[in-house]
Amino acid sequence: MIPRKVKLGKKIESDILQVLNESKTPISTRDIALKIDRAWFSVQSHCMKLQLQDKIIGYKISNLNVWEIKK
Repeated sequence: MIPRKVKLGKKIESDILQVLNESKTPISTRDIALKIDRAWFSVQSHCMKLQLQDKIIGYKISNLNVWEIKK
C-alpha cells in the first residue's frame, strides 16, 4: 500500500508540471502555489525535487524563484 504522503507528493508534482506546461513564460513559486492551491513551501520543495530529476529548470531572478518546463 502506498502511503498518503507519497500519493499527495506525486499529485503536487503532476499539478506543478501541468501548470508549467500550460505557461509560455517562466512562472514563480508563489504563482504556481496560488494556481494549484497549495502552500508555497510545499511547491518550492517539489519544484526542487523536479529540478533534481531534470524535469524542470529553475532560475533566481532578484528575490524570486521562477520555474519552467525543460524542453
